[in-house]
Amino acid sequence: MKRVFILVLDSFGIGYSEDANKFHDVGADTFGHIAEYCYFGKANYNRFSSLYIPNLMSLGLGQVYKNITGYLPYGIAKPLNVIGSYGYASEISSAKDTSSGHWEIAGVPVLFEWDYFHNIKNSFPDNLLQKISCAHGLTGILGNCHASGTDILNDFGSLHITTKKPIIYTSSDSVLQVACHEKYFGLTNLYELCQKIRYILDKYNYNITRVIARPFIGEKKFHFIRTNNRRDFSKLPPGKTVIQKLIEEKEGDVIGIGKTSDIFGHIGITKKIYTSGLQDSINSTIDEINRISQKNTIVFSNFVEFDSLWGHRRDVSGYALGLEYFDLRLLEILNGLKIEDILIITADHGCDPTWKGTDHTREYVPILLYNKLFPVQYFGHRKTFSDIAQTISKYFSLSSMNYGSSIL
Repeated sequence: MKRVFILVLDSFGIGYSEDANKFHDVGADTFGHIAEYCYFGKANYNRFSSLYIPNLMSLGLGQVYKNITGYLPYGIAKPLNVIGSYGYASEISSAKDTSSGHWEIAGVPVLFEWDYFHNIKNSFPDNLLQKISCAHGLTGILGNCHASGTDILNDFGSLHITTKKPIIYTSSDSVLQVACHEKYFGLTNLYELCQKIRYILDKYNYNITRVIARPFIGEKKFHFIRTNNRRDFSKLPPGKTVIQKLIEEKEGDVIGIGKTSDIFGHIGITKKIYTSGLQDSINSTIDEINRISQKNTIVFSNFVEFDSLWGHRRDVSGYALGLEYFDLRLLEILNGLKIEDILIITADHGCDPTWKGTDHTREYVPILLYNKLFPVQYFGHRKTFSDIAQTISKYFSLSSMNYGSSIL
């Protein structure tokens, strides 16, 4: 049976895209700036020297970057042998968020505008907060502002433990986030609250991409830590994705690893595997590679740590270390692939850890495509992430997607 493995390095952009001016991101370059910082010794926390990712380079990552910029990233040598096909893609979705990026990869770009909570303070309308409080029997909420995930816990974590009021906040993305203590509020209670908020937003026509449950532990300020029990309660894609088509047209399997299942609202997923950290996500991916499949299969893995732990927190050393660890494990992934398997490594947006603020960045994403029988080639600039979905659709002989053109 045929298998496709989609590995999304969440936020691994490779240079600002042609429409970056609309997002105030001209100059952003996640890959290039990480390599530059490593080369000049500015990313030496728990690591040292130039960025070392020989296996990603052997799949054509450096050549993609050179075709965009005219030069290789700082400190990274050209590989002796490129073994995969490679190119890059622009995003046509209206936003640079996780849902839009993943849905476009799956063949359904977001061509409408999301709603946002724009106010930095008092971010949420009073009537919305009243509906949330009534639905869950809350005595009130904390936060009600734009905030980073770490700062909000330091600001309100202790008061949350005392009052049991949830911490509700947002960002420049189209999200509503709820942080609650696993011990004092309860994980099940948090998930139930987020499900109710998702229902309320949809019922009253708030076009918000995700409600994100952000559980944490710890007993006092500066000691609160977010756990890996995050869950995303997402709107559904506005069209039929390639993963849905595989299930409906070929009775195939789709395994969502990490937060993939949440991103698609659990639609088009036959098996969901929640993971705890980058190592666990890679291990789960390799487990699926080594598993014998009786059906046509897509394994869709999201490696969220690049975005949530290192991109948004502007941690260049952490991002570099994560890339080097992924690259080390990539050899296991390549060695485990069967003769008909296709491996696709890509990203959903950028999140340059050297850029101003903490937001995502509008960037091109790499498409590294590997199959043991495919010829090595540069397939150039793709106009939409949906070329990935159209490629997969053609490989499985599915009906054509409405967007994108096949790389094959």
